[in-house]
Amino acid sequence: MAITLSEQDWNDLWQQGKHNGSVVCQSDGWETLEQGYLPYLGKVHEWEMQLREGLCIGVYDYNLTDDIICISQNSGCIDSCLSFFVSGDVRTTLHGLTDCVDEVVGRNYLSCIPNVPETETWQAGQRLIRLQIALDPYSFFHELTLEQLTQLPAEVRQVAASGDIKPYYRSGITTPEMAVVMHQILHCPYHGLTKRMYLEGKALELLTLQFSQFVQDNRISQSSALRSDDIERIHYAREILLARLHDPPSLIELARIVGINDNKLKIGFRHCFGTTVFGYLHQCRMERSRQYLKAGGMTVSEVAKAVGFVNRGYFAASFRRKFGVNPRDYLNQMQKTPASDRKNSG
Repeated sequence: MAITLSEQDWNDLWQQGKHNGSVVCQSDGWETLEQGYLPYLGKVHEWEMQLREGLCIGVYDYNLTDDIICISQNSGCIDSCLSFFVSGDVRTTLHGLTDCVDEVVGRNYLSCIPNVPETETWQAGQRLIRLQIALDPYSFFHELTLEQLTQLPAEVRQVAASGDIKPYYRSGITTPEMAVVMHQILHCPYHGLTKRMYLEGKALELLTLQFSQFVQDNRISQSSALRSDDIERIHYAREILLARLHDPPSLIELARIVGINDNKLKIGFRHCFGTTVFGYLHQCRMERSRQYLKAGGMTVSEVAKAVGFVNRGYFAASFRRKFGVNPRDYLNQMQKTPASDRKNSG
């Protein structure tokens, strides 16, 4: 039977953990870390850092021991929140704003939900990790001109221009470029002020990538060249590429499978994902190869073949350009890392 936690129940659970010593809190003014063990949530790790006025970053990590239903009212939640799922999935309903939504790895979410009742369902046995960036658009962007603000998503632009906060919720696709930045944030090598400076740059990079995606989507939807069903076909083409990294279809074959002409597929793919069809394929192959090497159990040659590279030398050069390390060296590094740490790392 699922455990139902209200906002008050959640706060009481954490306060009790701090009181009895099962949760330890550390803070230096910029950075706050709370970690330990709590009933229902299992091993917990909540980390937040204030980067500058109007910009904060956090990672929230729970190893769920029970099915949980979280109910919140979001009173006073006026920031825009950019969420990425690193691990696990959640079923979310924003009452009066969205139907039930499956929030999963591979997608990201931009939302502002002041006073919007929310129900989240979490399943036991999964590790749930969310990376979030909280943004106050008015504090952060209000000095920009109206022309400059047009480069922001419409929802963010409205708040930045006037301070008028209205609820919204948008879902986007986490691209390989975003995944790389997320990995860098989760494995930040710095401390103190240097850490804060580094993470501010990475947070802005994630904002840039997601905002660009949403602005492109708006332009597509407003364009007569691509209808909504065309955009659905382009997203379907992406799913086919992800499923066939080792043996991808040709551009013409891919266009035929999804029911769109190849020219519209090329134009639409660049609009949706910011790169060409096979540029995207290459990025996905690189990220998948990194995951295989991290998991262990395969040689570099086997990994290269699994993601569709015939020439191992070309694969090694591509991997080195993408991640700054040879695949053999990366594999050796992962083999020295405990399996549990490899599994739980980004």
